Amino acid sequence: MRQQVAAKSLWHLASALLVLVLWLGAQAVHAETACLLDTEWSAAVERARLVFEAERSLDVSAFIVGDDPFSLTSMALLRDAARRGIAVRLLVDAQWNKLPRDIEAHLLASGVEIRHYHPFRLNHPFWLTRRMHDKLAVADGATLIAGGRNVESPYFGLGHQLERPNYIDADVLVAGEIAAKASAYFDQLWNSREVRPLRRTASSPRAAKKAEKTLDQHFHWLEDRVESVSGTPEAAPPASCREVGPVRFVHDPPGKKGRGPGVADALLHLLDDARERVIIESPYLVITKNLRDGLLRAIERGVAVRILTNSLSSTDNIWPQAGYVGKRRWLVEQGVELWEYFGSESLHAKTAVLDRSLAVVGSFNLDPRSQRLNTELAVIIDDPNWADELTASMDSHLANSTQIGPDGRPIGYDERYPNTSWGKRCKLRLMRLFAPFIRGQL
Repeated sequence: MRQQVAAKSLWHLASALLVLVLWLGAQAVHAETACLLDTEWSAAVERARLVFEAERSLDVSAFIVGDDPFSLTSMALLRDAARRGIAVRLLVDAQWNKLPRDIEAHLLASGVEIRHYHPFRLNHPFWLTRRMHDKLAVADGATLIAGGRNVESPYFGLGHQLERPNYIDADVLVAGEIAAKASAYFDQLWNSREVRPLRRTASSPRAAKKAEKTLDQHFHWLEDRVESVSGTPEAAPPASCREVGPVRFVHDPPGKKGRGPGVADALLHLLDDARERVIIESPYLVITKNLRDGLLRAIERGVAVRILTNSLSSTDNIWPQAGYVGKRRWLVEQGVELWEYFGSESLHAKTAVLDRSLAVVGSFNLDPRSQRLNTELAVIIDDPNWADELTASMDSHLANSTQIGPDGRPIGYDERYPNTSWGKRCKLRLMRLFAPFIRGQL
């Protein structure tokens, strides 16, 4: 009898161990790896690696694709993938697409599918104000890169190529099941009525040859650069790559905003759940009613809120600045620790850390356009160690920033807009006259 009991106990113990092993195995299979791409070099290298290592498919969406060396090198990279038999799809916002016509025609002829989001149509007048603000790349439905960077030189430390300032930005690379959800979202948008397939031929055989030669030159340059850094620390993955806790990919519904839950709803829920501390970076800060109410609720609960945004001297867009500067004093009075960036670059990162555990990296600006008009997306990572990495990156930007005082001015300055040209200040004053009438478009 005792032998039967012992045997039964051993059987139960073995079964429990088997269940534990299977559970641990399942956890390992479903674990996501996330890397913070907060430098221009890491952002460029990981994008190139994503394309080079793709085996089946590449889905890329971009708000801006430029006509500059970085953009053309990126297009040459996609063309090479298509020639290798990879299914390549490129979705670009029609209003902000700067690719030359003949380059697009050459890409199409090389097997790259291209669609435009909301091209100009007389029968869709409201498309003019509703843009695709996504920045996303997904390889094989298994790895994604998402964040704030557009496909243009200034977002990768190469602003001198266009005689423009560089942007401070952040992306996240995630490998794991969450990439399949991003790919499914891309499919929805790609097949929606909001986009139109591009059917284009080169303006002439000579132009087609020139476009091919242009991309050939950029691709050969990239090959030489890859070979020169192969095996060096420059080619190593970012130090912040690690397995992380639960990861969410959130996005707006394809089509008109408000037809389903979107990024604004998800971020507001996170703000409402915060209990200790919230730090935010946003290049534009135009307070909507939802954001105002969410901030006030958080502050009333005792949550410490810190926001970093652009100063007038660093911003690349005066219109949202016109909707923001009049609220600086009010924000500080409510208890927000408000900072403005004064570096030589322009802040472009859209990031947040809540309660030292939740990290957010995406395309969402704190303004009415992101809340009501543009398509947006974000990656939310529930992992304290990864949140610490992002916090350290965000804290480093304060070295070139100034806190706003109770009088609504930068502390230590008598001027409202220090280090700013007379012409830029005049433009701001003029735009502030019109800002109240077009606030929903800021």
